[in-house]
Amino acid sequence: MDDPFVVCPYNFAHRVHRSRIQAHIVKCQPNYPELDICPYNATHRVPKLEIRSHVLNCPSKNAIFPQDKPPKLTGSLTTPKPILQKDYLPETDPNHEIWDD
Repeated sequence: MDDPFVVCPYNFAHRVHRSRIQAHIVKCQPNYPELDICPYNATHRVPKLEIRSHVLNCPSKNAIFPQDKPPKLTGSLTTPKPILQKDYLPETDPNHEIWDD
C-alpha cells in the first residue's frame, strides 16, 4: 500500500511500483520510439509534440516552484549610532586619550 503502481510511459500495459519505475524505464526505453524527458521529473516521458503542454502543466513543477510565494518582509533599517571612544572609556583611566575629536 505504501508503494502505489504507476503506468509505464512507453507501454501502458506495464504497471510498475513507483519505486521501480526508473529502472523499468531504462529497460523499456530501447524497445519503443524516442520520447522527450520532462525537465521536472525524469520519469515523465512525453511525445515530442506534447512536451510543451506537458512542461506548462507538469504536476512535478509545483513541487519545485510552488505557486504560493512566501510573503515579502518589510521593515525599516536604521544605522546604529556610532560608539565613540569617550562614551566607553572613563575619564579616570590614566591612559585616557580621546582620538575621536
